[in-house]
Amino acid sequence: MEREFTEELKERQRYWLQHLQAASARGVSLAEYARTEQLDSDALYRWRKLFRRKGEITGKQSKEPAVRFSAVRIGSAGAALGAVTVRVGSVLQIECASVPSPQWLAAFARELERG
Repeated sequence: MEREFTEELKERQRYWLQHLQAASARGVSLAEYARTEQLDSDALYRWRKLFRRKGEITGKQSKEPAVRFSAVRIGSAGAALGAVTVRVGSVLQIECASVPSPQWLAAFARELERG
């Protein structure tokens, strides 16, 4: 029974995500899209908010990349005082002699987003 609920939820998420992507591709407001597709505009806005919160979609009005959090693992208390390794997935690893500043990390993250 629980499995059916999960599949139903995934299907519903796909349904609304496809509508949000279609509205974006058309370049129309969600209200206008909902009107032409005979959808509940309140539901469309709620799903957009949920997908933004989950990081599935980003806001068009913001020029800054969506903020995402990453898992952090601290090896030991002594390691925080010396060298630091910054890992980006399994592809990139940077060794730093000391803890990088938050400004440097933010700039680094922006550059990664740009590709």
